Amino acid sequence: MRADEEVIRPRAYAWCLAGAIVAVLAHSRPRHREGRDPGEIRGLKLGLKAQSMTLDGFGDLACGSNGGPPRQKLEDWSEFGKCRAEDNGLHEVYARFDDEDEYIGKAIEEPRYARGKTGTRVAGHPVILSALFDRDGVLRVLRFVTDPRAPSHERRMAHLLRLAAINRYEPDGWTCTDFPPAEGETPVGGVFIKQRCEKTTPGRRLVVDTRFLRKPGQSDNDPVTGEYRAGAFESSTRFEIL
Repeated sequence: MRADEEVIRPRAYAWCLAGAIVAVLAHSRPRHREGRDPGEIRGLKLGLKAQSMTLDGFGDLACGSNGGPPRQKLEDWSEFGKCRAEDNGLHEVYARFDDEDEYIGKAIEEPRYARGKTGTRVAGHPVILSALFDRDGVLRVLRFVTDPRAPSHERRMAHLLRLAAINRYEPDGWTCTDFPPAEGETPVGGVFIKQRCEKTTPGRRLVVDTRFLRKPGQSDNDPVTGEYRAGAFESSTRFEIL
């Protein structure tokens, strides 16, 4: 499957997903200051200094684990230095959207209280969001990784985040490479995606890595009992703004 086919064929649906990212940005918490730059998402953008960043719109901060679950809890962005540097020298800070309204809604059994805001999501997909700082506290990378802990029906759609990301930053100018299956990797429902897309714009580089496949040994049915096994596949998108 060619990358250009994969991007263009679902164009109409992709634009809907891309619109959802705009909706996420537009519906940040109302206490944000008037006229504040929305950045890439909730005010985050490359070049910010950790010492000047606020927690508006965010709940817990913690040291990140390369797009994985949180580690040591942090009180403020400025504590980025407590996080062990990655091989690239950057310190990853895991950030969770403020979900206070969601929990209040659950407590009073009124889901509408949260106004549709549930967890940390981008274009409707549950994600692990992190910001990476250099040693001087300058934000150099934003990282979005679809959450592997999501329910299987949501995780199955995780590969579609790549379409939202590509179209959010204009579909022209991307260079995509499709990789062949490794030994034992098979399609999911006839679809196999192992793709990396990159685009360079003034001041930043965009990278999207996507996988939708079955790893060796994965199948819908247990080979011994024949019972259905939900979620026996890999569906993921990793999107970085550098």
